[in-house]
Amino acid sequence: MHILKKSWWTETTESLARIDYRLFGTLLLFGLLPTAYITVRINFLGNIPDSWGYNIASQLTWLNVSYEVVFEALMLPMFYLIGKHIGDSKHFNNTVSNALVLTIALYLILSAITIFAARPMIVFMLQEAHTVDATVSYIRLETVAIMLSAIVRLFTIIFIVIKRERILLILLFVQLAASVLFDSLFISQLPISLEIGVNGIAFTNILVNIILIGISVVALRKASVRLFDRGFTIDFTWLKSWLRVGGLSGLENFVRNAAFILMVLRLVNAVQQQGNFWVTNNFIWGWLLLPVLALGELIRRETAAEPESIRLQARGWFALTTIIILIWIISIPFWDWFISRIMNVAAVDVIVRLSLISLGFYVVFAYNNVMDSVFYGAGRTDLMLYQSLIVNIVFYGSAFILYRRGVFTPDLTAIAIMFGLGIFLDSVITYFMYRRFVQVRNTGS
Repeated sequence: MHILKKSWWTETTESLARIDYRLFGTLLLFGLLPTAYITVRINFLGNIPDSWGYNIASQLTWLNVSYEVVFEALMLPMFYLIGKHIGDSKHFNNTVSNALVLTIALYLILSAITIFAARPMIVFMLQEAHTVDATVSYIRLETVAIMLSAIVRLFTIIFIVIKRERILLILLFVQLAASVLFDSLFISQLPISLEIGVNGIAFTNILVNIILIGISVVALRKASVRLFDRGFTIDFTWLKSWLRVGGLSGLENFVRNAAFILMVLRLVNAVQQQGNFWVTNNFIWGWLLLPVLALGELIRRETAAEPESIRLQARGWFALTTIIILIWIISIPFWDWFISRIMNVAAVDVIVRLSLISLGFYVVFAYNNVMDSVFYGAGRTDLMLYQSLIVNIVFYGSAFILYRRGVFTPDLTAIAIMFGLGIFLDSVITYFMYRRFVQVRNTGS
């Protein structure tokens, strides 16, 4: 009997219909409101009389990039490592408890190193000499906030895996309300403000994360997730699985971010454009990529908990990414107004120009995000490592040699193009790996 093959359009619409839009919407909102508030925070910094606020706050970028190595080694594999136990409450509770122990231990070690080594790291990153002392103070405070936020992030992943959208929304609104309250008290120009400057951002982050941890612990108990229950044991088999999956993820991220720090952030500091680069990154990663990153969270969850979703939903994930990109293009005429009026940034022309230069590269990144998220959800962090080694050793290694020999003279535009070409090369390699990955899954060969 002859079976009619479905058209491309039919397969795409059916795949789009299978996407869990309720969870996607929750994840989108979970990113949107904090991003909106970070924009308000940038507005507050824009009211500080000199440029120190932007330049000091921008140094958190390289700190976050450094911590991202631990984050990707620890957190991203959790979708796979926790998700596969979702049907067994006893193993699930023990896995979650082991994950919490591991999170606290790793971040305590990293935080101690950062606090003691803050000054030499800041000097190495070529921060302006007259802001070094203030930057050291800010970085040390933010280190505490980042450690607390890691615990919140783990709890968030658990709520995503067990699909507790309501709890995620509660955490979101509490985070937003508390951030508004404490930033108004610490860094705003309001009559009630203590006006303690950029350190107020760190104090806000510390207090907000403490509140979120308290709410999360209570919410987990109500969701029947028991942390450190009577049957709790250190699961060395699980830790071994994490070391295998997370170790590769962390190594991949270390290679990628080491190249980013040395060849992007350090050069941006050298040309004294760290403030503009930081604001541009906040606009692109906070606003343009927001739905892309939310989709990535959804894909990691679905791929880990329901492996068949790769076959049933992948076409829809790529189609939804295309829709997001079209929205970017439509929004371009409004960027100037948004950056100048909403973000309160003076160097509007610089930010818009950098964003437009980067846009094509981030279109490629958006599709790459779908493929990378599938790899993470399926526990195939080895594939991530291969592509990272190729791009960062060959491409950024060559760029570094050219820079040291004086062939490559960096300015903000050249740095942005170099970074974009790195994204493009990474995506090309990912595409061929993804094709092979899907072929093996479908045919077993």
